Order: sequence, then structure tokens, then C-alpha cells
Amino acid sequence: MKTMISIILMIIAALVVFFFGSRMNEAMTRAILLSMITGFACTISAIEKNKKE
Repeated sequence: MKTMISIILMIIAALVVFFFGSRMNEAMTRAILLSMITGFACTISAIEKNKKE
């Protein structure tokens, strides 16, 4: 379940930045960057939750 949520968040972040970044001619670069950051944040969050349990 956590993996599905992480993937969905990365896709949503990439799409949002892609459409808003298209005005600045750097849509794909920023979309990839934000989706990677979101993925790392979700991974770190999942690891921290497992340590507390």
C-alpha cells in the first residue's frame, strides 16, 4: 500500500510540475527533479515509520 501511494504521489508531482513548468521551457527537467524528491521523501518516511514500530 505504501508503495502505491508513493508512486501515485510521484506521478501527480511530475504532472503538476510538467504543466506549470512548460511556461518556463524547463518542464521535463523540473518534473523529473520533483518526482525524484517526492520519491525520496516517501521512502524516508516509510523507513522512519518502520523504525518506530
